Amino acid sequence: MNRTRVILTAAATYIGTVVGAGFASGQEVLQFFGLLGPLGVPAIVLTTGGFAFFGYAIMEAGRRMNARSHLPVIREVSGRFISPILDVVTTFFLFGALSAMVAGAGSVLSQEFSVPWLLGAGLILVATVGTVLFGLRGVVTAVSTVVPLLMLGVLVVSLSVIVSRGAALNAPPPGARPLVPAWPLAGATYISYNLIMSVPVLASLGTTLRSKKEVALSSVVGAVGLGAALFLVFLAVVSSFPEVLKYEIPMAGMASEAYRLGGRFYTMIFLAEVYTTAVANLYGFSARIARSDSLSFKLVTVVAGSGALLAGSVGFTNLVRTVYPAVGWAGSLFLGAIIVYALRNRLR
Repeated sequence: MNRTRVILTAAATYIGTVVGAGFASGQEVLQFFGLLGPLGVPAIVLTTGGFAFFGYAIMEAGRRMNARSHLPVIREVSGRFISPILDVVTTFFLFGALSAMVAGAGSVLSQEFSVPWLLGAGLILVATVGTVLFGLRGVVTAVSTVVPLLMLGVLVVSLSVIVSRGAALNAPPPGARPLVPAWPLAGATYISYNLIMSVPVLASLGTTLRSKKEVALSSVVGAVGLGAALFLVFLAVVSSFPEVLKYEIPMAGMASEAYRLGGRFYTMIFLAEVYTTAVANLYGFSARIARSDSLSFKLVTVVAGSGALLAGSVGFTNLVRTVYPAVGWAGSLFLGAIIVYALRNRLR
């Protein structure tokens, strides 16, 4: 396979692993960056640089260790005292995020197409489990295939909103508070919770790359793509204050305003991202419990998927509000460990 294609596939997988359903909904960008107003811009710049650096560190560690799951990378980076904590936290939140994705699929299908919640959640779960049963190749294929569709949808909707409303770095309305009030902390928290959830895929992804140069190119291309997508959605969101605050899925709401069938079109993109996020989370969880080439892996995948359907009945909003901020704070411990590890080893 052409090495350029390998690098681009790795970069697309990196982007697809990070830009999950929370990003596709627009709610994530609104809460972390949009509600900061103009200060969301430096937060996004910080986030882009962080994705390049930390993505490289994780994939390179995975490449050197030929990692099959996140555990050896976490152990190598964090040491024997911190790694058990991070291992438990990561594994637990992988399952929590999977449950949130299943719940989100059921909710959006019920909202937009009047599909019973259990049927909608069950359909996305069957597709997710089926993909993960094919192992890492199935995960990479699924994620890298959906990324161009997501980016196209984000580009079309965001640019349409920006052109129709005019690009403006509006301040949020009074009383609207971001999840993290200080922009450096907002950027750091966004990086940490996304990367701690992405370690299982990124660590394994590093094994598909041959050299540090390929890892570096993949991480930089992926980070720039992530930063550009974040900025476009951010600009569309802040240009749409205060109306955008009424939508549970802001991007779908803005799509409805821009195009007659835009809401339903973007809902399908949102579902595609729910699927890729669920696939990445389920693969990471199962790969931690059992070897990806074993029968036990398949059994764990099916059992975990069934458990996620049960846990998802709690509701998408409740799961996201609980899981995502907690992951961010836990992930900051891992980011700190990576910085120390990088300084100690100079990423050699």
